Amino acid sequence: MKIIDWFGRIFTKSQKTVILSEYRNDLQNSIALESFALFTTIEMIASLIAKCEFKTYKSNKEFKGYEWYSLNVKPNKNQNSTAFWQETISKLLFYGEVLIVNVSNQLIIADDFQKDEFAVKENEFTQVSRGDMTFSRKFKMSDVLYLRYSNNDAMSIINNIFCMYEKLIESASDKYIKAGGQKGILEISALAQGDKDFEKRYTKLTNEQFKSYFKEKNAVLPLWEGMKFVPTTSDSAKKTTNEITDISKLVDDAMSRAAQAFKVPPALVRGDVAGIKDAVDMLLTVCIDPLADMIGEELTGKKFSPDEVINGQYIGVDTTCIKHIDIFDIAADVDKLISSSLLSPDEARVKAGLNLTGEEWAQKHYMTKNYSNSESGDLNENE
Repeated sequence: MKIIDWFGRIFTKSQKTVILSEYRNDLQNSIALESFALFTTIEMIASLIAKCEFKTYKSNKEFKGYEWYSLNVKPNKNQNSTAFWQETISKLLFYGEVLIVNVSNQLIIADDFQKDEFAVKENEFTQVSRGDMTFSRKFKMSDVLYLRYSNNDAMSIINNIFCMYEKLIESASDKYIKAGGQKGILEISALAQGDKDFEKRYTKLTNEQFKSYFKEKNAVLPLWEGMKFVPTTSDSAKKTTNEITDISKLVDDAMSRAAQAFKVPPALVRGDVAGIKDAVDMLLTVCIDPLADMIGEELTGKKFSPDEVINGQYIGVDTTCIKHIDIFDIAADVDKLISSSLLSPDEARVKAGLNLTGEEWAQKHYMTKNYSNSESGDLNENE
């Protein structure tokens, strides 16, 4: 089975148990390691994007209509929005592109498709399939949502990194097996070799009894007169610890390379706690926000006409909901945002992850007198 084919199967299966059984039976440990690193990184990004709210705007003001419902609640009959966007981003990051078609007012993610590219006229998509169904119609670019992810680093990781690590992991595994194994010298005297049943007893000893002896935690090895077994691996425990460390470093290195390819701070996929705030800020800036902008632009360009967009009708992806906010830590900052008229109380509540009050007074913007025009003479006077 080709690696790329196996990875394709990952993103069309819903249960991770399939992944475990696949790599146990069909793939070497090196492939399992790299697939785990890539899958972990992709899943993290996909889950974060799925957590974002897709906001719809009309005349530059937020409103909730069918488009909002479709993008945030139920894109199609078989998926909720979280599952839908996780699958969309997973396919986008791994394959470098993803196609979403609108069929009977449902957003359907294509499993496979053929793309015909043209210089001037619209590109066309044929043989679009989902599961065991292939759509007979031809889709034009203006009829679909098509996202393309150009990341040479990620593609290089997917195509080449398995070969780079295979020899390293095989070497570490071989050393681990040798260090943890049992070896020794069997001394056989001339007297024992002269026994008429020597060959038969020797064969049974080496093929059966030694095997059971090394396999079991507690065992007794029967030897007859003239035989002596001398172990030669007294430092095996020390070597085993070292080899486990070697493999652990390979895992960390694989995780770091996969994370860096997708512009994710390695500390996040490794689970490091130190500097996590700065790592999350960098993740949002260099990884999540660019993806969110691309999705928002594609949705806006396909859902609305140029005139509608110019007049303030568009779709934006709100990534601020990714970070958990402690309202007590931001109390002073929220007060400043409201008192400077930058946010209304309800807008501030949304940013803090709280529900809207719905009250009329909470929709208004307020400004304290210490923000008044300097000509009024009230610059330093509090409200």
